Amino acid sequence: MPKSDNASAGRRPAPPASSVGAPRVNSAGATSVVTFTALSEAQWQAIRSTRNGWPDGIDWRHEIEGIGRDYWEAQGTREMWLKKLRGKKPAKQREKIYKAWMSMRQSQKALAGLVDDGLLDDDFPHPDLESPEQRLESWLSDYDVWVRPFAGQSNPIQTELEWRLIDLWKRSGGKVDWSRKKDDSGTPYGPLISFLTLTINAILGKALRPSGIAKMVDRHRGRRNRYDPFLMYVMNARITGLI
Repeated sequence: MPKSDNASAGRRPAPPASSVGAPRVNSAGATSVVTFTALSEAQWQAIRSTRNGWPDGIDWRHEIEGIGRDYWEAQGTREMWLKKLRGKKPAKQREKIYKAWMSMRQSQKALAGLVDDGLLDDDFPHPDLESPEQRLESWLSDYDVWVRPFAGQSNPIQTELEWRLIDLWKRSGGKVDWSRKKDDSGTPYGPLISFLTLTINAILGKALRPSGIAKMVDRHRGRRNRYDPFLMYVMNARITGLI
């Protein structure tokens, strides 16, 4: 490999750890902080070596780091919801919020009808119902992003991480395929297997077996859903300056 690093030219510095470290709760209930903010030079060089000729014009290292930080930002928000609902039946809590929201809407409608009928004077002290209604509506919307999609064994945050890394590989000109080693019990291998092994290990801090990476690639060969709530959340958070 040449020593010049066009694939990471002009790379912006990563934000400080405190701005992206998401709280994570382990099985014992203790809280630990995820420290991933950026790839080390050794990690990036290993990832970069998985293929020749990364296209110029895009900071691929920065792209990978952004995907990793987005993953932990989403994971941190998910953990806050788990903490909020711990020991409770989530569906029951949503039902309570929904009933309160509907009550607010009905009250707003009733007050508007009284105004239209001329029964209330202009100086009538209207209660502030709009703000609580909006907060309840926001709660319901967030619940449908951070709780409802995780039914059973589903983990949309993990799915989004996998898809975005594979999509980055495709955008860089890489092929979405893998082969089996004839002399090693059919173990999957190939540039994409190496790329995903290294990037996921760097972001999650855990190594996956080649067979698991191959299954991941096969799961994401088709077209993705048109709308992904976690990607939309991250985009909105960046626009509003939250991350």
